Amino acid sequence: MFGKSNEKTEAVKGGSNSTTIITSCMEIKGTIQGCGTVHIDGVVHGDLIIDENIIIGESGKVYGNIKAQKIMISGTLEGSVVCNTLDVSKTGVISNKINARNIVCDGTLEATILAEERIHITENGNVDTNGMESKHIVVNGHIHGDVIASELLEINKDGQVKGTMKVKKIKVTEGGLMLGSMLTYDASDAVKKASKVEVKAEEEVDDKKETTKNK
Repeated sequence: MFGKSNEKTEAVKGGSNSTTIITSCMEIKGTIQGCGTVHIDGVVHGDLIIDENIIIGESGKVYGNIKAQKIMISGTLEGSVVCNTLDVSKTGVISNKINARNIVCDGTLEATILAEERIHITENGNVDTNGMESKHIVVNGHIHGDVIASELLEINKDGQVKGTMKVKKIKVTEGGLMLGSMLTYDASDAVKKASKVEVKAEEEVDDKKETTKNK
Protein backbone atom coordinates (compact mmCIF):
# COMPACT_ATOMS: atom_id res chain seq x y z
CA MET A 1 0.00 0.00 0.00
CA PHE A 2 2.83 2.40 0.76
CA GLY A 3 5.15 1.16 -1.98
CA LYS A 4 6.17 2.59 -5.34
CA SER A 5 3.96 4.89 -7.40
CA ASN A 6 3.08 2.13 -9.89
CA GLU A 7 1.64 -0.05 -7.15
CA LYS A 8 -2.13 -0.63 -7.38
CA THR A 9 -4.14 -0.26 -4.20
CA GLU A 10 -7.74 -1.45 -4.05
CA ALA A 11 -10.34 -0.01 -1.71
CA VAL A 12 -12.32 -2.33 0.54
CA LYS A 13 -14.95 -4.17 -1.50
CA GLY A 14 -17.39 -5.01 1.26
CA GLY A 15 -20.50 -3.83 -0.58
CA SER A 16 -21.96 -0.52 -1.67
CA ASN A 17 -22.39 0.68 1.94
CA SER A 18 -18.71 0.27 2.81
CA THR A 19 -16.51 3.29 3.58
CA THR A 20 -12.73 3.43 3.31
CA ILE A 21 -11.09 6.23 5.30
CA ILE A 22 -7.60 7.51 4.59
CA THR A 23 -6.79 9.43 7.75
CA SER A 24 -4.75 12.62 8.01
CA CYS A 25 -1.63 10.73 9.14
CA MET A 26 -1.62 8.51 6.02
CA GLU A 27 0.10 9.00 2.65
CA ILE A 28 -0.61 6.55 -0.18
CA LYS A 29 1.08 6.10 -3.55
CA GLY A 30 -0.77 4.15 -6.22
CA THR A 31 -4.18 3.70 -7.83
CA ILE A 32 -7.20 3.19 -5.58
CA GLN A 33 -10.08 1.30 -7.18
CA GLY A 34 -13.23 -0.12 -5.63
CA CYS A 35 -16.84 0.49 -4.59
CA GLY A 36 -18.72 2.24 -1.79
CA THR A 37 -17.27 5.49 -0.42
CA VAL A 38 -13.67 6.62 -0.07
CA HIS A 39 -13.03 9.47 2.38
CA ILE A 40 -9.61 11.13 2.18
CA ASP A 41 -8.16 13.26 4.97
CA GLY A 42 -4.57 12.31 4.16
CA VAL A 43 -2.50 12.48 0.96
CA VAL A 44 -2.91 10.33 -2.16
CA HIS A 45 -0.44 10.29 -5.06
CA GLY A 46 -2.38 8.41 -7.74
CA ASP A 47 -5.74 7.97 -9.44
CA LEU A 48 -9.03 7.04 -7.74
CA ILE A 49 -11.76 5.05 -9.53
CA ILE A 50 -14.69 4.46 -7.18
CA ASP A 51 -18.18 3.20 -8.09
CA GLU A 52 -20.08 5.52 -5.75
CA ASN A 53 -18.61 8.39 -3.67
CA ILE A 54 -15.31 10.17 -3.20
CA ILE A 55 -14.94 12.67 -0.35
CA ILE A 56 -11.80 14.79 -0.01
CA GLY A 57 -11.82 16.34 3.45
CA GLU A 58 -10.43 19.77 4.31
CA SER A 59 -6.99 18.33 5.11
CA GLY A 60 -7.08 15.89 2.19
CA LYS A 61 -4.85 16.23 -0.88
CA VAL A 62 -5.00 14.18 -4.07
CA TYR A 63 -2.44 14.36 -6.86
CA GLY A 64 -4.10 12.38 -9.63
CA ASN A 65 -7.34 11.90 -11.57
CA ILE A 66 -10.56 10.86 -9.84
CA LYS A 67 -13.77 9.24 -11.05
CA ALA A 68 -17.01 8.42 -9.15
CA GLN A 69 -20.77 8.94 -9.24
CA LYS A 70 -20.66 11.71 -6.62
CA ILE A 71 -17.60 13.72 -5.57
CA MET A 72 -17.39 16.15 -2.65
CA ILE A 73 -14.25 18.25 -2.24
CA SER A 74 -13.26 20.36 0.74
CA GLY A 75 -9.52 19.81 0.28
CA THR A 76 -7.15 20.01 -2.70
CA LEU A 77 -7.21 18.10 -5.98
CA GLU A 78 -4.49 18.50 -8.59
CA GLY A 79 -5.96 16.39 -11.37
CA SER A 80 -9.05 15.78 -13.49
CA VAL A 81 -12.58 14.94 -12.34
CA VAL A 82 -15.20 12.71 -13.99
CA CYS A 83 -18.53 12.31 -12.17
CA ASN A 84 -22.28 12.87 -12.22
CA THR A 85 -22.43 15.27 -9.27
CA LEU A 86 -19.61 17.53 -8.06
CA ASP A 87 -19.85 19.59 -4.88
CA VAL A 88 -16.92 21.88 -4.01
CA SER A 89 -17.05 23.54 -0.59
CA LYS A 90 -15.55 26.92 0.40
CA THR A 91 -12.15 25.38 1.19
CA GLY A 92 -12.07 23.13 -1.87
CA VAL A 93 -9.60 23.64 -4.74
CA ILE A 94 -9.48 21.85 -8.11
CA SER A 95 -6.98 22.36 -10.90
CA ASN A 96 -7.00 20.67 -14.34
CA LYS A 97 -10.22 19.42 -16.03
CA ILE A 98 -13.77 18.77 -14.84
CA ASN A 99 -16.37 16.66 -16.66
CA ALA A 100 -19.64 16.26 -14.77
CA ARG A 101 -23.42 16.36 -15.09
CA ASN A 102 -24.12 18.90 -12.33
CA ILE A 103 -21.67 21.14 -10.45
CA VAL A 104 -22.07 23.30 -7.34
CA CYS A 105 -18.95 25.29 -6.40
CA ASP A 106 -18.39 27.47 -3.35
CA GLY A 107 -14.60 27.07 -3.60
CA THR A 108 -11.85 27.60 -6.17
CA LEU A 109 -11.66 26.09 -9.65
CA GLU A 110 -8.69 26.55 -11.97
CA ALA A 111 -9.84 24.23 -14.71
CA THR A 112 -11.53 23.58 -18.04
CA ILE A 113 -15.12 22.75 -17.08
CA LEU A 114 -17.87 20.82 -18.87
CA ALA A 115 -21.21 20.04 -17.21
CA GLU A 116 -24.02 18.38 -19.16
CA GLU A 117 -26.87 20.01 -17.24
CA ARG A 118 -26.08 22.77 -14.72
CA ILE A 119 -23.28 24.73 -13.05
CA HIS A 120 -23.89 26.88 -9.97
CA ILE A 121 -21.05 29.10 -8.77
CA THR A 122 -22.17 30.22 -5.30
CA GLU A 123 -21.20 33.42 -3.48
CA ASN A 124 -17.73 32.29 -2.38
CA GLY A 125 -16.99 30.51 -5.65
CA ASN A 126 -14.02 31.74 -7.67
CA VAL A 127 -13.36 30.27 -11.13
CA ASP A 128 -10.43 30.85 -13.47
CA THR A 129 -11.08 28.84 -16.63
CA ASN A 130 -9.94 28.35 -20.21
CA GLY A 131 -13.50 27.32 -20.97
CA MET A 132 -16.72 26.59 -19.08
CA GLU A 133 -19.70 25.00 -20.81
CA SER A 134 -23.15 23.82 -19.70
CA LYS A 135 -26.84 24.18 -20.50
CA HIS A 136 -27.62 26.38 -17.49
CA ILE A 137 -24.98 28.41 -15.62
CA VAL A 138 -25.88 30.34 -12.45
CA VAL A 139 -23.33 32.82 -11.10
CA ASN A 140 -23.35 34.24 -7.58
CA GLY A 141 -19.55 34.26 -7.34
CA HIS A 142 -16.78 35.19 -9.78
CA ILE A 143 -15.84 33.66 -13.16
CA HIS A 144 -12.84 34.75 -15.20
CA GLY A 145 -12.68 33.09 -18.62
CA ASP A 146 -14.79 32.02 -21.59
CA VAL A 147 -18.32 30.80 -20.86
CA ILE A 148 -20.77 28.89 -23.07
CA ALA A 149 -24.38 28.46 -21.90
CA SER A 150 -26.51 26.59 -24.45
CA GLU A 151 -29.76 27.49 -22.63
CA LEU A 152 -29.30 30.21 -19.96
CA LEU A 153 -26.56 32.26 -18.30
CA GLU A 154 -27.88 33.74 -15.06
CA ILE A 155 -25.76 36.37 -13.27
CA ASN A 156 -27.22 37.20 -9.88
CA LYS A 157 -26.48 40.00 -7.41
CA ASP A 158 -22.73 40.25 -6.68
CA GLY A 159 -22.04 37.68 -9.42
CA GLN A 160 -19.31 38.54 -11.96
CA VAL A 161 -18.35 37.11 -15.33
CA LYS A 162 -15.28 38.47 -17.13
CA GLY A 163 -14.53 37.03 -20.56
CA THR A 164 -16.23 35.95 -23.76
CA MET A 165 -19.80 34.78 -23.18
CA LYS A 166 -21.59 32.67 -25.76
CA VAL A 167 -25.23 32.29 -24.70
CA LYS A 168 -28.70 31.47 -25.95
CA LYS A 169 -30.36 33.52 -23.21
CA ILE A 170 -28.94 35.73 -20.48
CA LYS A 171 -30.44 37.10 -17.27
CA VAL A 172 -28.56 39.69 -15.20
CA THR A 173 -29.97 40.70 -11.83
CA GLU A 174 -29.33 44.20 -10.46
CA GLY A 175 -25.88 44.12 -8.86
CA GLY A 176 -24.59 41.48 -11.29
CA LEU A 177 -21.60 42.33 -13.52
CA MET A 178 -20.53 41.15 -16.95
CA LEU A 179 -17.36 42.40 -18.61
CA GLY A 180 -16.22 41.27 -22.05
CA SER A 181 -17.88 40.29 -25.31
CA MET A 182 -21.15 38.43 -25.77
CA LEU A 183 -22.10 36.20 -28.70
CA THR A 184 -25.29 34.32 -29.52
CA TYR A 185 -25.08 30.56 -28.99
CA ASP A 186 -25.64 28.60 -32.18
CA ALA A 187 -26.07 24.83 -32.12
CA SER A 188 -25.62 24.50 -35.90
CA ASP A 189 -22.04 23.26 -35.52
CA ALA A 190 -23.21 20.29 -33.47
CA VAL A 191 -25.94 19.54 -36.05
CA LYS A 192 -23.40 19.61 -38.87
CA LYS A 193 -21.13 17.22 -37.01
CA ALA A 194 -24.00 14.80 -36.48
CA SER A 195 -25.04 14.95 -40.14
CA LYS A 196 -21.46 14.21 -41.25
CA VAL A 197 -21.41 11.12 -39.05
CA GLU A 198 -24.70 9.93 -40.56
CA VAL A 199 -23.39 10.40 -44.10
CA LYS A 200 -20.26 8.43 -43.30
CA ALA A 201 -22.36 5.65 -41.81
CA GLU A 202 -24.50 5.47 -44.97
CA GLU A 203 -21.39 5.38 -47.15
CA GLU A 204 -20.00 2.50 -45.11
CA VAL A 205 -23.26 0.55 -45.54
CA ASP A 206 -23.16 1.11 -49.32
CA ASP A 207 -19.54 -0.04 -49.43
CA LYS A 208 -20.45 -3.23 -47.57
CA LYS A 209 -23.32 -3.94 -50.04
CA GLU A 210 -20.98 -3.51 -53.02
CA THR A 211 -18.40 -5.78 -51.43
CA THR A 212 -21.07 -8.48 -50.88
CA LYS A 213 -22.22 -8.23 -54.51
CA ASN A 214 -18.67 -8.59 -55.81
CA LYS A 215 -18.22 -11.76 -53.75
